[in-house]
Amino acid sequence: MDFGRLTRGGLLLACAAALVVPGCGPRKPKDINAIVPTVTLNRDRVPLKSAVEVTYSWKCEPTMKKLTEEHRAFVHFVDKDGYTLFTDDHMPTPAPTSWEPGKTYSYSRTVFVPSYQYVGKVEVRVGLEPVSGARRTRVAMKGDDTGLREYRVATLEFLPEIENIYLVEKEGWHDPETSRDNPGLERTWTKRQAVTSFKNPKKDVVVYLEADTNAKAFSKPPALVVSVGGKTGVVVPITSSELFLKRIRFKAADLGDADWVDLRLTMSNSFVPKDLGLNDDWRELGLMVYHLHVLDADQLGTLPSGTEVLDAGPLSPEGLQILKAAAVSKTKKAAAPAKL
Repeated sequence: MDFGRLTRGGLLLACAAALVVPGCGPRKPKDINAIVPTVTLNRDRVPLKSAVEVTYSWKCEPTMKKLTEEHRAFVHFVDKDGYTLFTDDHMPTPAPTSWEPGKTYSYSRTVFVPSYQYVGKVEVRVGLEPVSGARRTRVAMKGDDTGLREYRVATLEFLPEIENIYLVEKEGWHDPETSRDNPGLERTWTKRQAVTSFKNPKKDVVVYLEADTNAKAFSKPPALVVSVGGKTGVVVPITSSELFLKRIRFKAADLGDADWVDLRLTMSNSFVPKDLGLNDDWRELGLMVYHLHVLDADQLGTLPSGTEVLDAGPLSPEGLQILKAAAVSKTKKAAAPAKL
């Protein structure tokens, strides 16, 4: 995603866009390809710094003309003044060159809403544009065109961040970092175990965790335990360095009766890049967290078909052993003399 306000509505923008988007004016019927884009959201009121499940559908009518060049989907979340707040540009699944007339292609993506000083109505606009830089001609489709071959497909409302279940980082977290490729996207390394707390809603919650790690830095494939209360949670095997997303449901009974709940992210092991000759970083590293949200399960609406939600339960012997080993390691590190 690209964060920040990217464009501004207005006559000047429309005219400038016409220079790079051929056919910015009214379409002739013969110019329109019979593809109908639609978007369905699992909820239409979303707090800032939260998650929403988005289902994209592309209906190819019988008269649809096959796309011979590869296209990507551009997706703009636009505020009431025409500013693009952020995007969810991506490659459709399957690729548009494989689309056939008379068929509809649908898939779902999780979109993480960043933090903004904006609440209110938001439009979702989508379109198709060639991947190749040689041609920047967007596809003229059927739908509510803004005039830039960008189609209004859904609306939602952004709510203040205080509508979320608020998280407080307690221990085991390093300072947030940004990427040179995407300065607006923060991520944070944990130590072997990191603890974050949230006020107990006394109802079911779903934890959204998007993370990765350097799997090659471990002597054997690591595992992650996401737990509350020391006995309830899930074990997540990590088999590669690829980014992964997990949704984990904790029932109200799992959270107990205390006012605050400690959510633990515990790795089976950790590594120090300096010790491995990777770089000069002396930090103990476990998991790289991109997004961590605790959402009220009642407010998630209907999740897209096929969306995986793991149900937390009594931890397996493996999970309990990982928690125990992390606690022992922490005690030893606390007792060891500091490095000079």
